[in-house]
Amino acid sequence: MIDEFRERLLNRHQVAAAWKEQTGGKVLGTFCCCVPEEIIHAAGMLPVRILGEHEETTEVDIHFPTNLCPYCKSCFDQALKGKYDYLDGFVIPNVCNVIKSMYGFCKLLLKAPYVHFVEVPQRLSSNGVNFFAEDLVEFKNSLEDFSGKQISNEALRNSIGVYNENRALLEEVYQLRRKSPPLISGSEAQEIVISSMLMPKEEHNRLLTQLLDWVESRDNLPGDGVRIFISASVLDDTDFLQLVEECGGMVVADDMPMGSRYFYGSVDSTGDALHALADRYLNKIACPRKMLPDERLAFADNMMKDAAVRGTIIHNMRACDPHLYEYPLLRQKMESKGLPVLFFRGEETETEREQQRADIEAFIEMLED
Repeated sequence: MIDEFRERLLNRHQVAAAWKEQTGGKVLGTFCCCVPEEIIHAAGMLPVRILGEHEETTEVDIHFPTNLCPYCKSCFDQALKGKYDYLDGFVIPNVCNVIKSMYGFCKLLLKAPYVHFVEVPQRLSSNGVNFFAEDLVEFKNSLEDFSGKQISNEALRNSIGVYNENRALLEEVYQLRRKSPPLISGSEAQEIVISSMLMPKEEHNRLLTQLLDWVESRDNLPGDGVRIFISASVLDDTDFLQLVEECGGMVVADDMPMGSRYFYGSVDSTGDALHALADRYLNKIACPRKMLPDERLAFADNMMKDAAVRGTIIHNMRACDPHLYEYPLLRQKMESKGLPVLFFRGEETETEREQQRADIEAFIEMLED
């Protein structure tokens, strides 16, 4: 059953291209958790998250400085290599300076027929929600112009229902990691979450329902290693979590944009749909770019609740300043709870991976004593 999700993840380009061919619909690439995918879904389009690869960047280096976010560089390198040629456009949110710059690169270098900039406010407030809701009206109008069809309130509410169902099912999957022993591993859970960003939500909901029916009778349990909490800026594949598991750890809770942050918090299904979307995507996604430290630390606490965590690994992608600014406070918070902390700051090269293995093995061994 787990292989169903892994297959969608590994073959994500083929899955999206096949959907496009079968339905005649348009496929839009997105960055970050702050893009309200429900509006794209309500327009009859398929949103897919842009991911990088652990391979040498060759095309992007003439456009980007070398000391820039490795994740963004890898994503754009993949696009320049033609891996995302099936996309009909891109939706770029204002979440960091590097992703914001993708707007110009997509228009000028990729010459995509549709590129839209979503203005995500930085501050959490009722005024911020109102501003964001107005911006989402423009986003909706641009999708209507591009698709040639209106997005009805009924379609928006249906999409909100589909996405809320997906969030509730993913939360059930995450609860399986908290059991002792866990019924699924941390890397399996992350595969399931990332696959949900790459395929039609209705199909993902069907697979999740089947998984939850099957998992209680699973006969190949992943084991019960030292229970770890991971906080990360960007880990857009499962390699790092698999490494933790190979070293004797078990990731039972996380604070990651490619994990819990993606599906945390449902959208209010009553009232104005765009305002409800603005409220969820602004206030409920616990990103350090727009969250005050106390709220971020409370989110991490909530993610660890009832997970019997014994240690914390904090992984910050090089050049991700918002997460780096937060690191001292997060470390202090973890250590005040009696949780040792292992910190990584890098770009996920194969050379780094072997050093990480040695550090994680030593950390797990310390926690076992």
